[in-house]
Amino acid sequence: MLNIGMAAFLTSSLNKKEIEAWDNFIGILSEKLPGFVRPWVNSLEPALPLFEESENGIFLIKSSQSFGIQVLQQKHLKEVEEALFQVTNIKRTPRFILDENVKTKKKQKLTPEQKSHEQTAIKMENLSQMHSFCGLNLKYTFENFVEGENSKFAYKIAQMIAEAPGQKYNPLFISGSVGLGKTHLMQAIGHRVLRNFPNLKIRYTKAEEFGNKLIESLNTCKNTGDLNEKMRKFRDMHRNVDVLLIDDIQWIDGKKRTEEEIFNTFDALYHAGKQIVFASDRPLSAFEMIPDRLRSRFEWGIEANIKIPDLETRMEIVKRHAVLSNFPISDEVALFLAREFSTNIRELEGAYNKASARASIEGVELSVENVVEFLDLKNKKKKITVSDILKICARYFCVDEDEILSTARAKEVVNARKYAIYLSREMLDLSYPNLAKEFRKNHTTIMYQHERLKKDIQSNKAMQIITDEIKELLNK
Repeated sequence: MLNIGMAAFLTSSLNKKEIEAWDNFIGILSEKLPGFVRPWVNSLEPALPLFEESENGIFLIKSSQSFGIQVLQQKHLKEVEEALFQVTNIKRTPRFILDENVKTKKKQKLTPEQKSHEQTAIKMENLSQMHSFCGLNLKYTFENFVEGENSKFAYKIAQMIAEAPGQKYNPLFISGSVGLGKTHLMQAIGHRVLRNFPNLKIRYTKAEEFGNKLIESLNTCKNTGDLNEKMRKFRDMHRNVDVLLIDDIQWIDGKKRTEEEIFNTFDALYHAGKQIVFASDRPLSAFEMIPDRLRSRFEWGIEANIKIPDLETRMEIVKRHAVLSNFPISDEVALFLAREFSTNIRELEGAYNKASARASIEGVELSVENVVEFLDLKNKKKKITVSDILKICARYFCVDEDEILSTARAKEVVNARKYAIYLSREMLDLSYPNLAKEFRKNHTTIMYQHERLKKDIQSNKAMQIITDEIKELLNK
């Protein structure tokens, strides 16, 4: 892999032919791109010999503009590739690297139109810095979110909130299992609000970070005055905002001091007409120790649940991720990955990242056979157990496995429990006494729940679909 030092050496050693060709490349590319992108083009420099073919077909280009790199990589890679081929007649795929030592070339006097474009570009660079300051990841936007039947309701509500923060659906409580896109959707609200209302203040934080900073503010104070000042700063950080996004809110369940601070922060923001968004890996009904007064605040708004996406949606997700990563994949590979990694989008994208990195390094295409080898999937399959069924049912209904085995009567827990019992009986052929031991119930209760659900499934199409979806997850 080429390091920055070598890249700098290569640039400084360009011959006259390469310098002329690169200037030509900059000119051609500038004409192909929108005006506001052109200032970033001037910061580009070659990081490899311009007229030498590389073994992996990659040509590295460096720049000091991180946001410019992102825009060019994600939005205009085709134009960069075409311009590079036009001046070198060598077919290569451009890749960008960040080098803060690169200096933007001195430009000629700009026309009024060019000045306007450059000012727009500067505003966009500033906007990216604003997003970073708010704690937002630039890739978590509505444009990059793949909407499916599993997330349609949450997606629509999130968009409506982003267009009019604090006006309705306040608070929004997004629930769903781990790795299904809650953080993405939550941060997409922040990005859209910043785009539509640049003057609004946004704060994204995780509940654990909120709690840790609270405890730190309380424990590091030497006197009352110090305590008041540190708590004032802490509260200003989370209350002097227009949109507060708190991720993994389930973390606070049972943590009384943090719950109290969340309650007071909620009241301060809500009564000031500010938007509040929570995300949780379990539904609100599964919070066991949260105070009633805080639970009621959460219920003032609307809860939107994100379920496990179906096969087609998972295919679209991994294909979109591949395009954004500039290493597209075939439908065959997308289908294979979507089937293999069916319950967690983070794992699905992580599997793609690992496989595509190996393929890129070794200079081979990403075929199904290569995916199996790169991810070591040959011996992945294992015998299904009651533990597997509990795990999948817990994920599907967004509850904890321990809750299924408890006496909890929340709707989601009851549903997860009855499907787990039914599938354990049907798929594993366990006796009622053995099932009773596994689920910590008497065998009469187990028999009743199994027979009742079996009868309901035969006459209820929705229940049949749920059963089939869970089975599909178990068989992957």
